[in-house]
Amino acid sequence: MSLGSLVGLLACLGGALLLEWLVARGVRAVMLAAAPLSGEQIDSFTYERTPWTVGEPQLVWLWLALALAGAGVWGAWHFERPVLVALGLLAWAAGLGWDLWSWERVAASVKFVTWRRGWRQSARRVPISRLAEVSVHEKPGPGPAGVCYLALVLDDGKVVKLPRCSSWGGLSRVEDVANFVRLQMQQVAELQQRAANERRRRTRPPADPLERELRQRLKALRQSRPGQAATPPR
Repeated sequence: MSLGSLVGLLACLGGALLLEWLVARGVRAVMLAAAPLSGEQIDSFTYERTPWTVGEPQLVWLWLALALAGAGVWGAWHFERPVLVALGLLAWAAGLGWDLWSWERVAASVKFVTWRRGWRQSARRVPISRLAEVSVHEKPGPGPAGVCYLALVLDDGKVVKLPRCSSWGGLSRVEDVANFVRLQMQQVAELQQRAANERRRRTRPPADPLERELRQRLKALRQSRPGQAATPPR
């Protein structure tokens, strides 16, 4: 194989990957706008698994389909077989369909953390009020190809690991989701504390009549001697 043929093959493979990523990104944006992962809530922050996330078995089929697509287009050009273009387009469409079907993503709203896993399309949701801790985990990989994910600790001690994504271009999005969830957890804790204080205030036993009378006399005494209270001692 000549150098020109090799460059052409790499260009076809890269073009198939780039085109699939752009089309899938546009379709996903439309899907999220029409049906947010958080349901009735707005997806405030999200992250998703990218095609270059290492260690994901479901992505093997995507890479095989895109490799066949790029090789088909290259073969049609190199061997002058136009029929290979059709086979390449079919492989590319199959890869795109599989990528959309097995899409994994995480979304955080003001009330929930929701995630969707793999080709089974199983979606789960946890209320912010049930979270005890949220943390970002990062695993190094070859070069910049590490992975990161969000881990949730529930109020019953159970740890839930959310879908992973590539650290390259995805770590900042995972951290944004984590920071947003922490902020919502803080607000929920403050609301719960206010509600508990209000319940304690309402259930507090009434003051003794003698104590109430002494407090009223002390208050009246302070109000009747403002000048003396304001005069500094000599």
